[in-house]
Amino acid sequence: MPQVLFDTHAAARKLEKAGHTAQQAEAVVEVVSSATEFVTRMAQDLDRIKYQVDNHMATKSDLESLRADLVERTGSLRADMLQRTESLRADTVELNMSTKVSIEALRAQMVRMLWIQGLALATLIISLAGIMMSLTVTGSS
Repeated sequence: MPQVLFDTHAAARKLEKAGHTAQQAEAVVEVVSSATEFVTRMAQDLDRIKYQVDNHMATKSDLESLRADLVERTGSLRADMLQRTESLRADTVELNMSTKVSIEALRAQMVRMLWIQGLALATLIISLAGIMMSLTVTGSS
């Protein structure tokens, strides 16, 4: 802001011509000069504050733009989360089915193993019975 120039000497002379004493004229000029300096400093402060507000504060349109961006991003995130949730559900169902198939395969394998063990045990019992019969027949003769 441009500096306000105040000719204190000319102002004091005018006051003296108007009938004021030199001391009164100087006092009035000093008060007016101080007031002028104060007003100038206040104007500079206001200019500085206005600059800061203009350059650092968000405007209504800035806030609206930010809001629109947030709404768009939120919608995008919701859609992404929904897609991921559905994908996770599908993966879980697939894993569940795969686990059931694996369990059934293990169950069938266990049944086969039990049959094999049963047949082996039956063969062993029959063999032992045959040996005992042959020992009994040979021992009684």
